[in-house]
Amino acid sequence: MTIPPYRLPALMLALATSTCPAQEIDQDALTEARRTLQGGLDADALGAAYGAMVSVTTAPEMSAATYRIRDNSASQPTMRLYKLPLSWPVGRQDRDWLPYAHASLGLLEYGSRVELVGEDVLARWTAYGGELGLGVRRPAGHWTWVAQGGLGVVRIESRARYQGIVGQTLLAPLLKGLVFDWRAEATKLSVALGADYLRAFDPWRLEARTRLSSARVDTFSSSSEFIDFDVTATVLTVRSDAIRPVTIRVAGRPTRLRLSLGATSHLGKNADALGFDRFIEAGGGLELDISGDSSVVDSITLGALAIYGPDVVGWSLYGRLGF
Repeated sequence: MTIPPYRLPALMLALATSTCPAQEIDQDALTEARRTLQGGLDADALGAAYGAMVSVTTAPEMSAATYRIRDNSASQPTMRLYKLPLSWPVGRQDRDWLPYAHASLGLLEYGSRVELVGEDVLARWTAYGGELGLGVRRPAGHWTWVAQGGLGVVRIESRARYQGIVGQTLLAPLLKGLVFDWRAEATKLSVALGADYLRAFDPWRLEARTRLSSARVDTFSSSSEFIDFDVTATVLTVRSDAIRPVTIRVAGRPTRLRLSLGATSHLGKNADALGFDRFIEAGGGLELDISGDSSVVDSITLGALAIYGPDVVGWSLYGRLGF
């Protein structure tokens, strides 16, 4: 994500160079500088970035992931994403259509070091929230078609820590509420379509999943009148797992090796709003079979994935409950 203040307007530079930090800031000059800065910001690009943060925060996948964004700058952006999904069947499950309810909680942290007027600013955005929804599965041979929708609420906050005297005395009041130091609440309306594929090739079993997800994000409350966005984010994901039994036993229970390969692509004109638009994941894990218990859960999977893309590298720890 590119933060517009890398190119501050000339009026702000004049304010910074003509005012002694020890003196009181001229409020008229500050107001004019803020007005000029606001006019130079790309509100659509900022809104797309904030909307992308809100959109991925409640994506339905249990994981803890770190993304290190390579944007050829000294800002060193890093994104950390933590997600916890839940789902459970509803209604009759002996029909061709299998309805279910789903919920998810998420936390995203996006940090970057920005250099302004020769000083460092440590910027951080945090988004957290939850989502509830309904979905349906329709088995058809080796395939299961999936459709779901959900409604969520996410809060996003921006904070900045200024390392130098110019930042603390001039940049802080100039950028407050425009780029840094604000908070906003947004609704998230999401829909997803996809298909799951399952087939046995003894001793292996192949599982594949694909999802096309779209989320509409709209702010309904904000601490700054400038922070107001209404955007749509669309993501396509493909994931395949090859599973086979192994001789390792945990607490006397059988286990299976799971090898995973997947790809994610953000779509649309603002696909790279977070600094990257696509990546692949590869790794694996161990699946513990607990189908003999009275619980509705048949298996528990823990694993790790490496993340690689043209503009991002990282890793992910994931977990999965099988029903």
